[in-house]
Amino acid sequence: MKAELNRRTLLGSAAAIAALGPSAASAQSLRDIAARLPQIGQQIGLPGSVNELVQTVESIVGMEREAQALRLPLSLLSVASTRQLPVDQASLYRLALPRLVALIDRAETHRPALAEQAGALLARLHSGQHDVPQAWQSGTMDASGGALQLGDIGTPEVDDARIDLPPLSLPEPGPIILQPSSPPTTIRSHNFDRLQGEYAELYALARLLPDREDEARWHLTMMRGSRARYEAVSRVTNVPWYFVAAVHGLEASFNFRGHLHNGDFPLTARTRQVPAGRPATWLPPSGWEASAIDALRLMGFAGQSDWSLTRTLYRLEAYNGFGYRTRGVPTPYLWSFTDQYDRGKFIADGRWNPLARSQQCGAAAMLKIAQEAGEIQLA
Repeated sequence: MKAELNRRTLLGSAAAIAALGPSAASAQSLRDIAARLPQIGQQIGLPGSVNELVQTVESIVGMEREAQALRLPLSLLSVASTRQLPVDQASLYRLALPRLVALIDRAETHRPALAEQAGALLARLHSGQHDVPQAWQSGTMDASGGALQLGDIGTPEVDDARIDLPPLSLPEPGPIILQPSSPPTTIRSHNFDRLQGEYAELYALARLLPDREDEARWHLTMMRGSRARYEAVSRVTNVPWYFVAAVHGLEASFNFRGHLHNGDFPLTARTRQVPAGRPATWLPPSGWEASAIDALRLMGFAGQSDWSLTRTLYRLEAYNGFGYRTRGVPTPYLWSFTDQYDRGKFIADGRWNPLARSQQCGAAAMLKIAQEAGEIQLA
């Protein structure tokens, strides 16, 4: 009851936080309001505090205003929709992602300090969505320090118009109904031969959720815009560019100022989180591509030859881990933003939350929209 009251208090403060935008209220008044609101606990799916929410939104809007004042060139990755997008702590990540990536793209050449600031904020938001993949938790390196061994399953076989940014707002308070995740539908196995039929079936059936379609299609814009960088990595590793793109979205939120391994920021230092200390030999200003090549080799993906649809989906799930199958839930790492996934998530500390929803676009959704657009072909 108390958690429900706290959440309603947050939603009831919509007017204050919605003021952040082109005609924002004073930052100090918003901070004062936020400071009086209670901390929202993870048990209701809103980790962090309202004060943190306000500060994050404030930072995004402030950087956008700075970019506008500096007349920085617009990015093709900018949010083109004019519809109002709701912001609360649970959905802030998926709203902020395209706006921060666009900011980095706009400022990269003309205002590096602003790009660095946006990259740091993106890395922080990413850490709230990203859970350490099972491969990093349980994997071991081979004797040469090379390919990662993926636990029980083993390593897969080698064979300039102006775009007005939408205002940030919160929904009006209303009844909140929490439902458990959909009934178990997945095969409880790690074996590729048993799973490949399920991958093919779910991929054929999967449809983008209507309320996630615009955001999912932004991922296609991102993949297209950065294809040259992904292809540069592909030429060295033999990993398809679209696989690199999907991993980049999930493991680093498309942040080219962080490491592909886990999104750690900045590139001037080795990774801090698991896998820590990567790349082992790292002499900045080595770039994102060099770090990405190290990550893909470490994952055991470099040099693989079979990149069929089912093998691709299997490698993605194997890397992230088969823990969702033990819960009977299709993994959001593949199926988030499609009708094949509802809710249920291992949250950042590795605990299972049956009510939490992934705010990241799943890899299968990314591949599907890319295939439907004619960007890739998957057998």
